[in-house]
Amino acid sequence: MNLYPDAVLVVDGGGVIAEANSKATELFGYSNEELVGMHAGQLVAGGASTATIAEALTAQRGRFSRTTSGSELLGCRKDGREFPSEVSTSKLEFDSRTYTVASVRDITPLRKAQAQQEEAERLFALGIDHSPIGIVLTDTDARLTRVNPAAMALLGRPPSELLGHRLTDFIHPPTADESTLFEQAVRDGNVHLCNERRYLRPNGEILYVEQVVVLLRDSDGEPDSFYVHLQDVTGRKKAEQDLEHLAMHDPLTGLANRRLLGEHLDGFLARAKRAGEQVVVIFIDLDQFKIINDARGHTVGDAMLVELSRRLGDLTRQSDVLARFGGDEFVIVCEDMDDEAAQRLVTRIASAVDEPFLIDGEEIFSKVSVGIAFSEPGDTAESLLRKSDTAMYEVKDSGRREAAIFHDSMQQKASQRMATESQLRGALRRDELCLRFQPIINLKTDRPAGFEALVRWEHPERGLLSPAEFLPVAHDSGLIVDIDKWVLERAVRQLRDWESNHPTLRSPTVAVNLSTRHLNDRSFITHTQELLAVTGIEPHQLHFEITEVEEISDVDLAIEHMNEAAELGVCFGIDDFGSGHSSLHYLHRLPVQTLKLDKSFVQGLGNHDPRPGLIVGAVIDLAHALGIEVVGEGVETKPQLEELQRLGCDMAQGFLWSKPMDPSEGPKWLETNCAG
Repeated sequence: MNLYPDAVLVVDGGGVIAEANSKATELFGYSNEELVGMHAGQLVAGGASTATIAEALTAQRGRFSRTTSGSELLGCRKDGREFPSEVSTSKLEFDSRTYTVASVRDITPLRKAQAQQEEAERLFALGIDHSPIGIVLTDTDARLTRVNPAAMALLGRPPSELLGHRLTDFIHPPTADESTLFEQAVRDGNVHLCNERRYLRPNGEILYVEQVVVLLRDSDGEPDSFYVHLQDVTGRKKAEQDLEHLAMHDPLTGLANRRLLGEHLDGFLARAKRAGEQVVVIFIDLDQFKIINDARGHTVGDAMLVELSRRLGDLTRQSDVLARFGGDEFVIVCEDMDDEAAQRLVTRIASAVDEPFLIDGEEIFSKVSVGIAFSEPGDTAESLLRKSDTAMYEVKDSGRREAAIFHDSMQQKASQRMATESQLRGALRRDELCLRFQPIINLKTDRPAGFEALVRWEHPERGLLSPAEFLPVAHDSGLIVDIDKWVLERAVRQLRDWESNHPTLRSPTVAVNLSTRHLNDRSFITHTQELLAVTGIEPHQLHFEITEVEEISDVDLAIEHMNEAAELGVCFGIDDFGSGHSSLHYLHRLPVQTLKLDKSFVQGLGNHDPRPGLIVGAVIDLAHALGIEVVGEGVETKPQLEELQRLGCDMAQGFLWSKPMDPSEGPKWLETNCAG
């Protein structure tokens, strides 16, 4: 009997123990001598086991046969401690006498495990019912068996409309793929699935829901049910869509911006190549717009641009793409259009613009210059836009109020750019570049937070040139790398001088433009680190502003270098957000701390049109949600400033405080604006 894993007692017909194995002595705490001759009732709590055991024993024929299995009794040890036990009995006839063989197993661990499981199930159910996240359980057929209150609120339905139904019954639009997904999880044994679905509420409202599906198995390892976690991500989805729309559309006119135009044009060219057809690009520039803008103000200028976009929209086909290219430039891209049709469209455009613009009761007249380019084999979106732009400038240079179709003879502009490039290389050697500084104001303290360094070219023949007159050439030629380094060195040294001479100017920052070419070259980190060490400027005082983020050749490498520079304490920002270069994709990926609103956003503030404020407010809120500070650029009026402050903008710059100033003008300006 000592070979049995359980305690074994042999009991005679009177309930007296005749034999006991070593396991029985261990279990009950008695010696073998004490157990043999003891009445079995003494081993049961309350001594009530005699009748119980007797009832379990029934007379049967045969020498050894099983009679009962798995009866539960409350055992009692020698020291009085009670324990739950499972007793299995058999009848044994030996030497004309009948005995009962009782196998006793302590099931205390089993009862503890069961109690723990029941408590875990209770807490699990309590957690489900009180969770703010929607949680549902389904069977392996994906039919709902349990739904918590949060899931009912999310789906907008009571239990009677949910239990027994599949989640696919509430997906919009209905799809069979979801059922297939659950079936595949059971078939392939997938433990965890995560996806995003659109759900339809009874009131017609559509929700974006992120669902996590976990396959649960029974004790035998077989699929038993699904645990589904439902998280409403509608707000996040809408915020992403809003940001994406802002990044792809012009904030003033609502038209496609430069980035979206490029994407459409790429698609048009690909289709044209397959079909052996041409794509037409019509580049439109509003003549004398700068004069109108300067004379009558940006509000009038913006109203003209909005009206022009409406008139152009009325003339385009549904298949055409109309975009604001920047400033007063618009582009129309057309498929399936020959020379004559293009000319007719341009004539209609010119006639539409000839009609006076009625702004605030005043009639304003203008004209347009139009360049036309037809795609040729090998053309890209960039080359075709460049051709149409060249044709448009041919019209402007000729002084004619008409359109021009690009042809190869229009390369004089390219030649001029080459001359500019050559002169610019000499300018670097002759130290003809100079800096101007525009203060950036902290809108919470109304004090200078820092400066933006702006490069100018003191051309020996043409005078002081703005960046627009030479930086495009610098970008195309690669000279921008050397120019950026020159600007960085001069700006940081100037900041050190100002900070040394003006103790009230505490930890000012200097923002310098950084070409994306540097982001793929680690040497700029080393150069920056050495410059900071030499000047003693704290890393956090240096801000790099990136404009042409679309031109980053290796985004992953750029992010790696930016993170390395950020570890030094240097800050990064995206410049001219909303100008067509900025992108939600890059805003999400790049480690930036600031976002500078393009002045086209700011100039629409402070008037009677609420739309610019709604757009700027949305950008500020979304940027703050991403932990990014916002700088308003091009602030010229008090109403614009007040609107930015109301919307929670962090910093701003513009003519309202100061035009870009010569370094020599800095001390006086600082004394005036940092006093007290």
